[in-house]
Amino acid sequence: MRPSPQCLHNTRRALYRVFVPRSEAAIGASRSGVRQQQQQQQQQRPQPRPGRSIASRCQLQIREYATSKMPARGPRGETSVAARDRVAREQRGFDTRFTTQADIDRSGRDRPPRDHEITDPQIMVIDNGAMEGPLATPFVLTKLDQASESLRMISPYVPADAKNGRPKPEFAVCKIVNKKDEYERQKQVKERKKAAAAKPKTKELEFTWAISEHDLTTKLRQMGGFLDKGFKVDVLVAKKKGSRQQVSASEAEAVTKKIREEVDAQGAREAKPATGQVGATMRFYLEGKQK
Repeated sequence: MRPSPQCLHNTRRALYRVFVPRSEAAIGASRSGVRQQQQQQQQQRPQPRPGRSIASRCQLQIREYATSKMPARGPRGETSVAARDRVAREQRGFDTRFTTQADIDRSGRDRPPRDHEITDPQIMVIDNGAMEGPLATPFVLTKLDQASESLRMISPYVPADAKNGRPKPEFAVCKIVNKKDEYERQKQVKERKKAAAAKPKTKELEFTWAISEHDLTTKLRQMGGFLDKGFKVDVLVAKKKGSRQQVSASEAEAVTKKIREEVDAQGAREAKPATGQVGATMRFYLEGKQK
C-alpha cells in the first residue's frame, strides 16, 4: 500500500528528530537569524560619501564637537573668602591688606612686620635717608638684595579720618636696612640691656631722728633685705616735717650707730662717705655685697 503524503511527511519529521539533535537545530536557527539581522543593519547604515577618507570624517566629527555650544552656566556666587574680605573691608572702611597698629597688637608679635610679612599694597620707603613713595610693596621687595638687605616697617598704616583733619590716609613707612649692620645694632642693644639688668638697683629709705624703736627696727630690717639682695640703698635721715620735737645729740648718734651696725651685719659697705650733719639732714650711700 502506497503511503499518503501526510504519512511520508510524518516519517521525515520523525527521522529528523532522531538523527539531528534538538540543540544543534536550535543553534543553526539562531545563527541564521543573527546573519539576517546583520544584513538588515548593513543595508540600513548610511554609506560614506565617495571620495572622503576616514581621517577626514574623524576631523569633521572633532570640529563639530569643538564648535558645539556648551550648556549655559549661571553666574558663580561669591566665595567665602571674598565674602569675609568684603565684610571686613566694609567694617574697616579700607583695604584689609593695610596693616594698622591694632593689627600689629593683635598679631602677638613684639615687632612690626618685615619683608614678606608686609601685606600693604603700597608703602613709603626710606632708603639712604631719603623717603620715596608711595611704592608698590611687591616691586620694592623684588629690588632688594635678599642676602644683605631687609625691608622693615617702622610705622604702620593710618587710615583717613576727615573728622580729625586727616582727609588722606598715611601709608606705612618702611626702611631698607643692611642685615649685618642691623644685627650688630641689635647685639649692642641686648648687651646694654644685659648690663643694665646686672647693675645693682638703687633703693631709697627715709628715717627721722625722732623715729620710735619699733619703726626703726622695721626700717632697718627693710634696709638689710635690700642690702642682702645686692642693691644700693640711699638712706636719708632728717627732722620730721611739721614736728617741733627736739632730739638730743645722743639720740641722733644712736640712730646713725644702728644704721651702720645693720650695714656691717649684712656684709655691706658705705659706697662713699655720708653727707650732711647729725641731727639735721644726713644721707648714707650704702651698697650691698655682690653675690
